[in-house]
Amino acid sequence: MIALQIINPHWIKGSKDDPDDQCSHGAILFSVDSAVYISPADGDWTTSAAGLFLLRTIDSDHTPENSVAENNFLIPCCGHCVWPTENQRFTCSIMGCNTGINPELHHSDGKVHLKLHEKESIVELKEWVLAVLGFIQQVESFYENCTPKAAIQDDLDRQGWSAFWQEWQQRKKQAEEVTK
Repeated sequence: MIALQIINPHWIKGSKDDPDDQCSHGAILFSVDSAVYISPADGDWTTSAAGLFLLRTIDSDHTPENSVAENNFLIPCCGHCVWPTENQRFTCSIMGCNTGINPELHHSDGKVHLKLHEKESIVELKEWVLAVLGFIQQVESFYENCTPKAAIQDDLDRQGWSAFWQEWQQRKKQAEEVTK
């Protein structure tokens, strides 16, 4: 059984609402059966960026050589900048710091193989997709329960966040198709 949950969602300064902060944060519990990959004791992470990266794992492997979180971690500490990309594998790039948790994920025969250090698990693809959809629903609910975001003044930032949410919605729709 997969647990993929956000604990204590908040904005970067720890507040429950901040119209100027674009990235949601929180502690994460990620486990498969008895293998705990991330626990709330590991600290806070950027859950919005993690949500998009996790959506990308539904149809893509995540390895050091072929990352879905290019220049970042699957579960990143930070998502400082979100920039649109052209003619790239993904529609946006999310730059962070040098801290995060980076489990590997491989797809094979309708299963997802997870690995982080000495921990390894294998889950059915549909179970993985449902866990990821549950995670992103938590992110979306947090945003919905807060004040709408202030308009982004910088043109590049605005384009980046537009690309972020467009990719999010597209991948969410594709993920929902997998569960039917």
